[in-house]
Amino acid sequence: MKGRTLGRITLGAAVGTCWSASLLAGQAKRDSVAPQVWSLEGLRAAYCVRFFMEPSAAARELRKGFVLVSANEDQALHPALRQVVQNQPEFGTWIPSNLCFYYLDAVQMGKLRVTAKDRRKAQVLGVWNLATKEKESGARRDQVVDMFAGRSALVRTAETERVRLHEAEVIVADAPDTTADLYSVKLEKTLLVWTGHVADDSSRVQSPIEESWSAPGFRRQEKPAHLVLTPVWSRSLVGALRVEGKGTLAKALKASPIRFVGPFYHGGEGQLRFDFSQPHSLR
Repeated sequence: MKGRTLGRITLGAAVGTCWSASLLAGQAKRDSVAPQVWSLEGLRAAYCVRFFMEPSAAARELRKGFVLVSANEDQALHPALRQVVQNQPEFGTWIPSNLCFYYLDAVQMGKLRVTAKDRRKAQVLGVWNLATKEKESGARRDQVVDMFAGRSALVRTAETERVRLHEAEVIVADAPDTTADLYSVKLEKTLLVWTGHVADDSSRVQSPIEESWSAPGFRRQEKPAHLVLTPVWSRSLVGALRVEGKGTLAKALKASPIRFVGPFYHGGEGQLRFDFSQPHSLR
């Protein structure tokens, strides 16, 4: 926890155009068929901020082909959020949302491996999603509102893999004048600062953590994604989360009746698979 991106010319143009179109067609064919598997190596830390979004605010983030899943409908609702609904039933119509961060040694994308020269620095992936299901099938698949990376190299490499990430500013350090840790993440117009420590007791994680998402891809298409995380240890977090800024995410977090952080996972690895064989148009 410590230490914390005229005839001859016309003929040539025509040939060049056809050649380019052929390459694009070939790339499009590969994009539409071959899944992309990211290996998430060396899980240093993983945690989520779990909160509720007001229904109208969540609806503004909803893309075509999906419907929102309210807290009352969510069979997988986190116990901390479920407790809020039990005590305050008016929040049963609000939409569960997660903002998760994964701190890793490296990310392997096909033949490309992204890691820092300074091994003390982690590769960071962030995912903000909403509880949703597919409109046609009714299958549960949470919609990714946005994805982030803590380093520009990871952003650039993801672009070559046809996955869009936005760069975040990430700091992990000792909190001033305390024995606590400080995790600071700036996501566009939202600043999150968590200060605290992990609990002393830890428990071994018995089974993989699996989630199904739908991520916005290039060419206005949805990309079904599946995360499998296999951490070794789980620990509770003790601390406080501060939210600053006027971005959409900041407003949603501030409006929520709960901002539960945890648990803290570490050890192990994971895999994130984007299935480009099942695109859904956003048009």
